[in-house]
Amino acid sequence: MNTQKSNQKTNNSLTLKNQKVMKTKKYSISMKAFAAVVFAFAFSAFLKGQFVTPAPTSNANLTAEEVRATSTITYDLSANHTAGDTYRWVVRGGTIDDAGGTLTVTTDGDSSIVEWTADLEAITVDWDTDITATPVGSAPGEIIVQKQAGGSCASELQTLDITMWNPATANLDLTGLVTEMCSGEVLGGNLPVDLTGAPDPVADGFDITYTVTATGGLTDLGGTPLDGTGTTIQDNDAQALIALPNGIINPTATDQTLTITLTAVLDDFTDGGTIGGTATYQITVHPTPATGEINSSSSLTRR
Repeated sequence: MNTQKSNQKTNNSLTLKNQKVMKTKKYSISMKAFAAVVFAFAFSAFLKGQFVTPAPTSNANLTAEEVRATSTITYDLSANHTAGDTYRWVVRGGTIDDAGGTLTVTTDGDSSIVEWTADLEAITVDWDTDITATPVGSAPGEIIVQKQAGGSCASELQTLDITMWNPATANLDLTGLVTEMCSGEVLGGNLPVDLTGAPDPVADGFDITYTVTATGGLTDLGGTPLDGTGTTIQDNDAQALIALPNGIINPTATDQTLTITLTAVLDDFTDGGTIGGTATYQITVHPTPATGEINSSSSLTRR
């Protein structure tokens, strides 16, 4: 009886071991198939020429970079260049500048390509992918390069992943906002600021600075003066909101104005931003008119 239990335990152990081996083999096959698919996708665009041995088995991925979608940037390998080295460059998401017609730049699908060219250790790329449909969003790009030393021995492939972002801009949206009002009327609501650029993954990436200028001692409905200096708000979306006063009181007898002006914008990068389109919102506040004293053409006079 004990022998039967021992044999059964041994058989169960072997079955579990075989199952684990089969699962391991299936996982290995699946990963190889996945890698093959990724490899096929990555190199399917290189139809006008191929990188040479030992690539693509020795691909070196560099630290990814982030750029503006409208920027022009030069990339070079001059530190390891020797006169006579030839290079093949492939760029996705941008266009290789033809250097005034001295380069032969071809396209293949989404790729801009310069085939093997002697002493082309540097190229200039126009990152021209249009991502304006997603104001606060990004698009991928890529640079792949290989060289042949003296036209013979091939280097490893160098791949530089690129993330493109829209330039940082701020623009007031005045749709539906009043431009004149009477003293004492309720205003309230918000002044929308449309933004483009890069948010911060973990915080508010945009800093929007504006000034408020109020003439004639304008106040809100609670009597707080509205004239102010620079104020900065933070946001992380495609639209930020500047709070408007609950209402405006004009204490004078003439028209006065409240003006809100965008002065600066920064997104999550340090290269600055641009105030584009509409930068100023102005409200004219009319005074409360004097009713005046009622005059009569005739009235009784007591003796």
